[in-house]
Amino acid sequence: MQPRVALFGGSFNPPHAGHAQVVLHLLHAGFDEVWAIPAGVHPFGKELAPFSHREAMLRLALSDFGPRVRVCLIEAELPAPSRTFDTVSELVRRYPGRAFHLALGEDQRADLPRWHRIADLRELVPFFFVGRGAWTSGDDQVRIPDYSSTELRRRFAAGEIPRGWLHARVCDYILARGLYGSRRSPAAGRPRCAVVGLGRVGGSLVSTLLAAGLAPAWGADPDPGRRERVGASELPLFSDWIEAWRRDPDVDLLFFCTPDPWRPQAPAGLFTTAPACLHTGGMHRPAEVLAGLGLPPERLGIMHPVRSVPEPGIDLRDGWFSFTGGAPLREALEPLVALLRLRLAVVGEADRMAFHAACALAANGSQVLEARAAGLFGALGLGSEEARALVGQLVRSALEGWEAGGPAGFTGPWARGDEAVSELHRHALTRLAPELEPMYLALKAAAGSQGGGAPGGPPGDGTGGENVPE
Repeated sequence: MQPRVALFGGSFNPPHAGHAQVVLHLLHAGFDEVWAIPAGVHPFGKELAPFSHREAMLRLALSDFGPRVRVCLIEAELPAPSRTFDTVSELVRRYPGRAFHLALGEDQRADLPRWHRIADLRELVPFFFVGRGAWTSGDDQVRIPDYSSTELRRRFAAGEIPRGWLHARVCDYILARGLYGSRRSPAAGRPRCAVVGLGRVGGSLVSTLLAAGLAPAWGADPDPGRRERVGASELPLFSDWIEAWRRDPDVDLLFFCTPDPWRPQAPAGLFTTAPACLHTGGMHRPAEVLAGLGLPPERLGIMHPVRSVPEPGIDLRDGWFSFTGGAPLREALEPLVALLRLRLAVVGEADRMAFHAACALAANGSQVLEARAAGLFGALGLGSEEARALVGQLVRSALEGWEAGGPAGFTGPWARGDEAVSELHRHALTRLAPELEPMYLALKAAAGSQGGGAPGGPPGDGTGGENVPE
């Protein structure tokens, strides 16, 4: 004898206590199995939480029933939109050894004439109706309380926690992921991140998260070479970030490590919940570069590494990032900042360009100066490797002095105000590298404006400058 199977379809957005009571009633009515079928795409265009979330919640809601109740994912495989006739006919074709019945709410009876191919559906499987609403005296039909998923979503969005209407594990799932506008409660302060763009910055961010034990949910990049470079980490990788999001939308922080001119575009309805979206470039306003996502401006920001990132795989922990965005977004970042031991330089919208100009002077400007200094050492007879090593030591010691005391950490004749030795330096540059003389004088003037040591020290004090030939 074929097992009798009740097919129980619905949006399950979210699954609630009423759905569980329907399943219990179907088992008591004599069905051998109940298959709960979450809708893939609603036939009337209603916006639903991502399928992966509804599937997970439905499994939690029905987890106490045992093997006679299963979640059937067929509508994720069939073309959209979800039509009951198409779903049932495909199940009948795939499972000829089962006697299917279609479970429907009594309130749906009046709408059946408008259903897609309803006559064919009636011939395909028998219907089993379940009463809904309040029970009245003399009513011999079992009735399921008329719970409302719409009302549940409204309550979550209003900040309420309607635990009495949901399985406890479903309620916790919704709150942990901030679904339906609920106030999210992150698990143990460990945000779930995803990275779009796996170039130098994106690849470094991925490796940094992995090193900190905070594996990203996924990474996405259209370039197969960049995906292959991070593939050894067993991170789920995609060529299309929208496909990645649809498969796994349980993300708190979504990083776009992509070129400044690129503008991500998201189709309407992609985001059921709003992640914090951050671009790692710094040239544009967050609301400009991320406007195509269709998210609230308070969820958009810039988080730019304040350092050169010459290759993927740079460890960004313990480093500085500039941050442009509102207080709520900064609060959402705090767990990640703490885990990676980052320091944020908060930069206002109007000050972004000045901040990045300062970065350019400090980073690229110093590289120009270091290259010029190495060239001058080479002119004095040092080999190229020796010159680079010597410049490296000077730069490191200068940075250590700055970190220790700021301008007070400056050393040398500029800091002491030793004009005699500075003049000897200038004469030597005029002879060996005259093109560097204007740069030397400009830097000397800038260093002098910082204050520093006591002026008027004895010529050549501690520098050996008195032996520099004219």
